[in-house]
Amino acid sequence: MRRYETVIIVDPELSEAQLKDLFEKFKNLITRFHGNLIKIENWGLKNMAFEVNHKRSGHYVIFEYCGNPDIVEKIEHNIKIDDRIIRFLTIKTSDKINELERKSN
Repeated sequence: MRRYETVIIVDPELSEAQLKDLFEKFKNLITRFHGNLIKIENWGLKNMAFEVNHKRSGHYVIFEYCGNPDIVEKIEHNIKIDDRIIRFLTIKTSDKINELERKSN
């Protein structure tokens, strides 16, 4: 298993309940694709450097998780079809994980 971080920028007009629903969706996706969620960090509403989809700000959220290499393709496919997400970026942070990270979920 490898460790990944996916940063998403979410529509600033979403309510807290809608944000929690989005977080739950991605928790379930990671689990469904045989990954382990390590943590979610909500950085809150931030201004973007430039306008994206007529928006000047967005909720920045980071998902740290581990899984097999095909998990990234599946997660990103679901991000691309979700209209609530303005931008995203996934990076691999480690080729191997330790057992504590695997069981931290």
